[in-house]
Amino acid sequence: MASRLRAGWGAILILTLLLAACAQAPPRPPALPPPPLGPQEAALDQALQEFYGAPYKSGGATPQGVDCSGLIQAVFVRAGVALPRTVAQQFREGRNLAVSELRFGDVVFFNRFCQTRKYGLFTAEMIPGLTDEVCHNGIYVGQGRFVHASPKGVFVSRLDAEVWRVSYMGARRYLPY
Repeated sequence: MASRLRAGWGAILILTLLLAACAQAPPRPPALPPPPLGPQEAALDQALQEFYGAPYKSGGATPQGVDCSGLIQAVFVRAGVALPRTVAQQFREGRNLAVSELRFGDVVFFNRFCQTRKYGLFTAEMIPGLTDEVCHNGIYVGQGRFVHASPKGVFVSRLDAEVWRVSYMGARRYLPY
């Protein structure tokens, strides 16, 4: 009798372990490698690496000091694409994109910093049409992230962060895909 109970409990234990093993989630597949970069994308990526961490300098366009539109202009010229200097001029160039179409190298535009620079944070909300102005941009690098030059320097931010989500104005593509 005791041996039958042990055998019964042993069978239950084995069955429980088998069922528990089947209930575990399957292992995650490995992450896909990033798509290969063409020559212009590779040049753009290399230029971005040179600027990462650079200090902010109004009117600057070098790794020693750069502003947002200077960053865009400087890295794109290294990729063989000539762009105008200001954010507003850059916004008028290229192909308009939906967020769902963003790829590495696309430029994203915002109205962040327009308000505080000219009118102060609270006054800006009272002036009609001011929120339609574009005055900041960055380069989309994938996975919802973009590189930009702000008063804190050149670094990566997320498009879905509240400050960028609410100030997003559109995107442009300058590289041929």
